[in-house]
Amino acid sequence: MMIKHIQKVPKSIYLFISILMFIFAGPLIALTPFKAYINLILYSFIFIATFSVIEKKTTFLKSLLYFGLTQNIVLAFIEGTTTSVISFGISAVIFLIITFILIMQIARSKQINNNVILDAIIGYLLIGVVATLLNSVIIVINPGAINLNGHTNLSTIIYYSYITLTTIGFGDFSPQSSIARSLSIFIGLSGQLYLTIIIAFIVGKVSSANKS
Repeated sequence: MMIKHIQKVPKSIYLFISILMFIFAGPLIALTPFKAYINLILYSFIFIATFSVIEKKTTFLKSLLYFGLTQNIVLAFIEGTTTSVISFGISAVIFLIITFILIMQIARSKQINNNVILDAIIGYLLIGVVATLLNSVIIVINPGAINLNGHTNLSTIIYYSYITLTTIGFGDFSPQSSIARSLSIFIGLSGQLYLTIIIAFIVGKVSSANKS
């Protein structure tokens, strides 16, 4: 009986939960001595759970995700600015690709159901993950690129990234370098364009279904 209930749960829920853990549990864990290892586990969970939202698992996508997971684990044990930039950069590119795939899946879906809505939410949250990774790259290269009032930890970077994504902008943190400012514009526009496109897709499909 329990197995049947588990089978009814949308597969994408695993990625949804893993991203929420990264956003909300990650900052709390950052206060512990084991933050480096736990952050690695959270990142790995997101990579693994990404398989659950992809409908057509091509060889290229499988190889891409395996590569991303492997490099994330290997580079985590190699300290250095270069390795951090490579790891964050590759992860950001992979999650951007996954977000694009989610948008295409939503566009191809014939009807709006719980899975489609959940995929849409996950896509938005993934943009925030990408923003966190890209901001991390900038901070690793130039610690003064973003004014975080000395709090250059995962918690602050996640907070700054999602505040920028949602265009709330409390003003407590701000980009200082040209690249950081350009990235903040890109993140803000990406969030707004994503919401506009997804809402257009969903409203269009609901309208088509009603007409039918």
